[in-house]
Amino acid sequence: MQQVRPVLLESRRHWCQAMEGLGCDPDAWFRVRERADVVALLTGPIRSPAASILKQAMLAAGADALVHRLVLTCGVPESAVLIYGSPKNLRAGCDSLRGQPFGLDSVADDVLCYLQVPDAPDTILLGDKSLTFGPRPIFMGVLNCTPDSFSDGGQWLDPAKAVEHGLAMHEQGASIIDVGGESSRPGSLATSRDEQLERVIPVVRGLSRKPDLLISVDTVEPAVARAALAAGARIINSINGMETPGMAELAAETGAGVILMHMRGDPATMQQNPRYSHAPSEVAFYLLNRVNELVAAGVERSRIMVDPGIGFGKRPWDNLGLINSAPWLRRVTGCRVVLGHSRKSFLGLLSGETEPARRDSASALVSALSADRVDVLRVHNVKQCAEAVSAALEGIAP
Repeated sequence: MQQVRPVLLESRRHWCQAMEGLGCDPDAWFRVRERADVVALLTGPIRSPAASILKQAMLAAGADALVHRLVLTCGVPESAVLIYGSPKNLRAGCDSLRGQPFGLDSVADDVLCYLQVPDAPDTILLGDKSLTFGPRPIFMGVLNCTPDSFSDGGQWLDPAKAVEHGLAMHEQGASIIDVGGESSRPGSLATSRDEQLERVIPVVRGLSRKPDLLISVDTVEPAVARAALAAGARIINSINGMETPGMAELAAETGAGVILMHMRGDPATMQQNPRYSHAPSEVAFYLLNRVNELVAAGVERSRIMVDPGIGFGKRPWDNLGLINSAPWLRRVTGCRVVLGHSRKSFLGLLSGETEPARRDSASALVSALSADRVDVLRVHNVKQCAEAVSAALEGIAP
């Protein structure tokens, strides 16, 4: 895992919080305020002599590094380091670190690795199908073939009704239908592989008869994913970031698209006192490392999408911060961003609506506000959300 972590610093509040955490001189703000749109990376803690060398190397290259105020006098044994600057100057600073002691070569390697992240692809190739991105977000319709999902459990257990509903969402504007056979609501327990197969595969087969429809399978179980791909699915949607052994290898072998989601813990425990220092930076660091690990396993980066995991081990303000930072997450990972906000509990807190199925208006509002931020909107009510997005982007109802 890389030791250098991308940091979201888009306002004075972000910068001042970071500087307070580092213990650096608060007056450093006056040095960085004209450069608050540059790349920012966090590393360490490292020994104070190393932090001092790192800072001097970056300064000499026209970049900079913020450290604890007592680093230069060795008044602290170690310090985290916030490196910032233009990509050009950061690369020059990395050149200056070559041959320096304290393992600074590896810090330079990590910084350069981050700077080499490509732009997110315009088109994802998925075997005989493809997914092309444009100025409007793509819609993914949620199809839960489960008895206990948080908002629609039991509605689509009959395969024929599930297929009919999936095709209806496609007609309403969904390019992807996401089929799942295991609930991931807070507090839910795992569903057996056989039960998932029984719920999911007939539905995938039925939907696959529609040639222009893309199907994703929502599972963390490799056997379920493999069977769904054989039945016609082209995307694996993994709520645990493809961490299940064998999943990365399956994606590399089959050429499937991948959605990597961030989740703290598992569905049974994820909402038990979740805590973050800064959710966007921590989630981005996790997803960037998962992307790199999948690429190392043979999965092309251009086939990977990332999902910050709204509601999966997050507090309400974490969810809002993650939605706002979606464009930055795209830049950090080089991957298209999926947003799964539909009917989530944080919308209930904002709207006062306790019944998940009656949160579609709030879901549509967030869809409209996020239309120029994210690439894929994963929603239950495709028609209402698509109308809201059209109104937001065109200024008129469709």
